[in-house]
Amino acid sequence: MTVSSPRILACQILTALMQHQGSLASHLNAQVLSQTTGPALLQEFCYGVCRWQPRLQFYLQQLMDKPLRAKDLDVQCLLLVGLYQLLFMRTPDHACVNETVAAVDTLGKPWAKALVNAVLRNAQRQQAELQALAERDYSVWYAHPEWLLQQLKQDWPQHYRAILDGNNQRAPMTLRVNQRKASRTECQALLAAEGIVAKPGLLAPNSLYLAQPMDAVGLPGFVEGMVSVQDEASQLVASVLPLTPGLRVLDACAAPGGKTCALLEAEPTLQVLALDNEARRLPRILQNLDRLQLHAEVRCADITQEPAAEFGRFDRILLDVPCSATGVIRRHPDIKLLRTPAEVELLVAKQRALLAAAWPLLATGGYLLYSTCSLLKAENSAQIAQFVEHHADAEPVALSIEAALACDFGVQLLPQADGPDGFYYALLRKRGVQLA
Repeated sequence: MTVSSPRILACQILTALMQHQGSLASHLNAQVLSQTTGPALLQEFCYGVCRWQPRLQFYLQQLMDKPLRAKDLDVQCLLLVGLYQLLFMRTPDHACVNETVAAVDTLGKPWAKALVNAVLRNAQRQQAELQALAERDYSVWYAHPEWLLQQLKQDWPQHYRAILDGNNQRAPMTLRVNQRKASRTECQALLAAEGIVAKPGLLAPNSLYLAQPMDAVGLPGFVEGMVSVQDEASQLVASVLPLTPGLRVLDACAAPGGKTCALLEAEPTLQVLALDNEARRLPRILQNLDRLQLHAEVRCADITQEPAAEFGRFDRILLDVPCSATGVIRRHPDIKLLRTPAEVELLVAKQRALLAAAWPLLATGGYLLYSTCSLLKAENSAQIAQFVEHHADAEPVALSIEAALACDFGVQLLPQADGPDGFYYALLRKRGVQLA
């Protein structure tokens, strides 16, 4: 097996991302991480450059007389890695410059050595000037694409700068304690006995925040199903959707199964049908259910493509729809590079189709919980407003979640430092339509 330096692998991954090939999650898999001498450094380079790419790219433009050719995108990515290390990490400047220049040989472009050396050394000398220039432009300073910054500003004029700042923070690692196996207090004590510091969340009753992230498999009780990794905002599904024993429940977009399992931990007697429209994602749902010793029927299906008779009626429906994921940018900073306004429009249309397909599956008197990890109103409150307008039997149910912002319909959680991700919930009840 060929072992590559973290810098070169990061350069290759970032080059692919810039060409809209794959995602950080798909590139930084276990096989790739095993092929480098420094997997942690590789992840730091990739996540860091994606998180700050708009600002790093701006710096690069100031430091070069003319842009690189398209065929030299790998050199550009190597420079972005060098700038990130130089300006955002604690690596000694000389080591950063020397190692980045040396990496040019591996790219097979020796002509770029002098360029890389000059750019990084000028960045050393001009840090204060570069920062002053960056501060003049919010898109550059907060490192968000202009279209996204403007949309967040329009949707959340009082909060958008806090959102931008929150998106650039490192996300905490949060656990969901399986209340069927241990209380949160008992689990916290078990972690403490192993030297793992954790604190209770403020919103979800079974949430614990780790002081330091770690490999989940190494957590006490993980293999035995005592804990799962899930953001606190996502855990709230089991608190927001009204549950009673024996209900028939549809999780229409279930992969990877975290919310399915949260519902079953809260009420194991639920009769759950978990669907996903991609077969490759089903094993992850099954693995989570098996580890937690929970049962649900798992099926590959798309409710927008199959007749309602295929599924029957449900007392509860969870519709955690595909979305822009703008509420979890801190976990997936490559969203800044990959997401486009055109993609958001397609997602809004897909969400509308899912809502339209799910509603006939809900029994009268039942509840549908619509959720996204988006911050964009077009995918959230505006989506629900349009649905309610066209469905006389859809009754919005008021929700109250501490720290969440009330919307025209539903509630919005914003990403919080050492707190939950950005998340949206709206609860609808299906009432009988009275004939005139």
